[in-house]
Amino acid sequence: MNSNTFGIIFYLRKYKAKDNKAPIYARITVNGLRAEFSMKRDIEMSSWNSSKGMAKPSKEEFKSLNNYLEQIRARLVECYQTLQLERKLITAEAIKNKFLGNEEKQHSLISLFNYHNITLKDTLEWGTMKNYGTTQKYVELFLKEEKKTSDIFLSQLNYKFIKDFELFLKSHKPKDHQKPCGQNTAMKHIERFRKIMNMAVK
Repeated sequence: MNSNTFGIIFYLRKYKAKDNKAPIYARITVNGLRAEFSMKRDIEMSSWNSSKGMAKPSKEEFKSLNNYLEQIRARLVECYQTLQLERKLITAEAIKNKFLGNEEKQHSLISLFNYHNITLKDTLEWGTMKNYGTTQKYVELFLKEEKKTSDIFLSQLNYKFIKDFELFLKSHKPKDHQKPCGQNTAMKHIERFRKIMNMAVK
């Protein structure tokens, strides 16, 4: 798996402020994709240091709050490292779910492609399998160049993902030939992609 960019910040959701107090949220970022959750704490907005992502240590209670936030940060880092050691798909949402104890067995897009290719290799014609392999390579390239990740959970896929992939197919210039995929070729890749997705709901 490719190396990941990983960050944690704490911030105020000011639009939810009441009586000049705003709730504190944690934001996890992995490869530019975010996941957020509430700290179940609020603070006066004037007592918050936005640039440092912590309370201004002017009162003892704020020092205690900052210590709590640092403990949360450490636990999130631990969740990230655990996912690395377990060689699991690392996303901001996966780290959040692990931290909150909401983990469940999730399947990823590339693992579904691999499952398809293994289970149907003796059923489909060689040329058909080759085409599925080409589609998978385009998906992997799309994830790497456009989504800045090596894989994605099936639960994260939506209509926009498919349209973005279609646009990528039509605009990307492969190294082995100069022209991007034409309309017909791009739609063949989308058709194979949809067939792979249909396996997930069977």
